[in-house]
Amino acid sequence: MADSNQGAEDVPRGRGPWPQINSVQAVSKWLMERLKRNDGDEREPLAVSRLLLDHVSEMDRSERMSQQWRASESQLEKLSLLADRWSSDEPLQYILNEAHFMGLKLQADPRALIPRPETEELVHALLDKIPLDVSEGLRFLDIGTGSGCIALAWKSRRPMDHVVGLDISEESLDQARMNAQNLRFNDVDWTCRDILMENPDWPLSPFDTVVSNPPYIPNNERETLADDVVNQEPEMALFVPDADPLLFYRRIVEGCFKEGWLRSGGWLGFECHRDFTEEVCGLFNDAYWRDVDRRKDLNGNWRMVFARLR
Repeated sequence: MADSNQGAEDVPRGRGPWPQINSVQAVSKWLMERLKRNDGDEREPLAVSRLLLDHVSEMDRSERMSQQWRASESQLEKLSLLADRWSSDEPLQYILNEAHFMGLKLQADPRALIPRPETEELVHALLDKIPLDVSEGLRFLDIGTGSGCIALAWKSRRPMDHVVGLDISEESLDQARMNAQNLRFNDVDWTCRDILMENPDWPLSPFDTVVSNPPYIPNNERETLADDVVNQEPEMALFVPDADPLLFYRRIVEGCFKEGWLRSGGWLGFECHRDFTEEVCGLFNDAYWRDVDRRKDLNGNWRMVFARLR
């Protein structure tokens, strides 16, 4: 491919070899070759190639075919760079700078954890427990909000509720604020707090509903995770000390019933490590909690725990 005339020296450039022609068929085949992995499984590279082509062409596959799309030089450069990033184990959501969660399009980058389908299940299950009363909004708290996906999804389904997203990371909250702005959810509150402090200031408590998808992967399980997770996503959102994997769950449970974070009759919902849901259930003392509910995700793994404050 001929060198383009722009290009300060610090501008990243794609690398060849380049397709002989720039037709949609030739570019698609070229991109697939760039994305192939050593295991020979073409399913993931095929899906990734289509998403990258959608992103760069700003067309879907049927539009590219019907309009006989041809890639420009700059589009080939961009596809080359994006393919190299994916081949270097960068998550596709970070490459495209977007993730989807319960029908919402969110900005995605290394400041926050990538939203997972299991977390969608958590929100759906909790929504089913809360009656939709349009006459009065409830107070909703998302602890460890990250990208804001849970808080914003809740706001999209219950716009009358007063929603608060909390995180220890200002960088994550900057991403959450941007997502809220893009979705025009300007009345969601974002606050930076460390819940492990003894007496955090809670001006809006008690809340009617509290939810959290806290860090829950023990450090000794790092080697079991994919490289794109361990090397690219924020460590503080993933890992907990091996000696105390229930650190955040215990603190949130205590805060809800001892320090007034949750009102009487309010629901608390957790996403959990599949091996620790029983232990999380054990944190709910019958004297303070009722209706403890442990659920599996769609993959058949124990994943969620819910309880109601007496």
